[in-house]
Amino acid sequence: MKDRISTISLLASLFLLIQIPQIGYAIDKGIIVKGQVFYDANRNGIHEAKEKGLKNILISNGKDIVKTDKNGLYTIEANIGESIFPILPSEYTWSKSKSKVVNANYLYLDPNQAVIKDTISWYVPVFKSEAANSFSFGAIGDIQVDNTEELNYAAKSIFSELNHRNDIRFNLMLGDIVNDKVELLPMMHDMMNQLPSSSWTLVGNHDRNVDNPLFMNDAFNRVNGSDNYSFNYGKAHFIVLNNIFATDKKSYEGRLTAKQLQFLKNDLSYVSKEKTIVISQHIPMVATKNKQEILDLLKDYAKVLILSGHTHTVSRHFFNYPNIQELGVGATCGNWWRGEKNTDGVPSALMQCGTPRGYFVINFDDDKYNFRYKGVGLDATKQMTLTTDSNRMVINVFGGGDSTTVSIKIDDGKWVKMNHKREIDPTVLKIVELNQSKVYPTQGNTANPLRKRYSSHIWELTRPTTSASPKKTVVLVKAQDRFGLNVEEKFLLYEQ
Repeated sequence: MKDRISTISLLASLFLLIQIPQIGYAIDKGIIVKGQVFYDANRNGIHEAKEKGLKNILISNGKDIVKTDKNGLYTIEANIGESIFPILPSEYTWSKSKSKVVNANYLYLDPNQAVIKDTISWYVPVFKSEAANSFSFGAIGDIQVDNTEELNYAAKSIFSELNHRNDIRFNLMLGDIVNDKVELLPMMHDMMNQLPSSSWTLVGNHDRNVDNPLFMNDAFNRVNGSDNYSFNYGKAHFIVLNNIFATDKKSYEGRLTAKQLQFLKNDLSYVSKEKTIVISQHIPMVATKNKQEILDLLKDYAKVLILSGHTHTVSRHFFNYPNIQELGVGATCGNWWRGEKNTDGVPSALMQCGTPRGYFVINFDDDKYNFRYKGVGLDATKQMTLTTDSNRMVINVFGGGDSTTVSIKIDDGKWVKMNHKREIDPTVLKIVELNQSKVYPTQGNTANPLRKRYSSHIWELTRPTTSASPKKTVVLVKAQDRFGLNVEEKFLLYEQ
């Protein structure tokens, strides 16, 4: 991964995103899409006479779902601004794709095209792949680049790290890929294409083209193919939803439309109740206006994991159903690429909850899953921080939540359960004080705009005052819950 973003490459990417003016098509213009899903034996992406079609493959327009016939043929009607995509069984994948961002290979009915035919042909070449029931994927939140400098931050940090991760089968990019600069979407797409694993993307509120109120997601979908779709991997079924809807030019709310709810219902009708469902959306489900309608469709499935971004904090949310949980994955830009820079020249950007910039790795083993946080540039064992004073120990467990039990063992003592607290992370509080005293930002850096706000994953233990003599202390901490978190960490202290 190159550390610097080429100005020439950036200009080329900007050129690719130049919009053709809209020409006044009716929004509800019906378009017939016909084609075939076929087994691409030589993997050249071209349908040849000897290559057979595949029956019973699902094709969707983001609401309706049809099946291919015995010859792999299908017909579906769609409107301008919609996307057509296959919902492939987990044993099939694209044979020759134009992009490693999988949804970028979908057919977007772009309202900015000069000519849109009444009938369009679209073929889907696939081949069989190893159906791995044990796999890991990255849940990547809010990279949110604003300019070429921040593109460089992303290249040197999250993309550099993902470029060296051969253990991750794919990445789910959970929105806000850019920060209101849709002209940067092609460059971000280019960096995803350089990763060893494939990616799936969803739109965030800062990825929208607010200058086109009829089709705010046109710039995103021209690069990324679709902002609503589903797919299968291993024994899990993944559903990606755009839950951002404008209430004004720049304001928005989290909700799903009647069309999306119908797609969700139609899609789930083909999924066994025993499967694990992974829902991905940008705005957290807990803040989605009509969340109950969505949860009612999911309540009968064995396990439901909801992944979200948006808040730039790591959080866990639980609903009235024991099979459903939500994981807010935080942001790989942290607190918007702000703060003192590290040795690579990238801002530390500690998040408001006290979590370092990072992402989650979700591990599946058949229908079971667990997860661990991964701070960008940090060792994989770094799952928490420990802060001490003479009276207590404070632990921030990055992936912890209300249902997490945190226990601590000091030297040769017994395991003791820690108390869950709502308080400001001590490191956050220290940075706030350094900002207020004008120590931060130092020259060449920007202030991390942290506030005195509570973190949802803090635990404390009151302890006796230590002796005046220096003392080496070994601290073991373990955190676990029934929803997939099970982490431990060892700390060595030398206290005065």
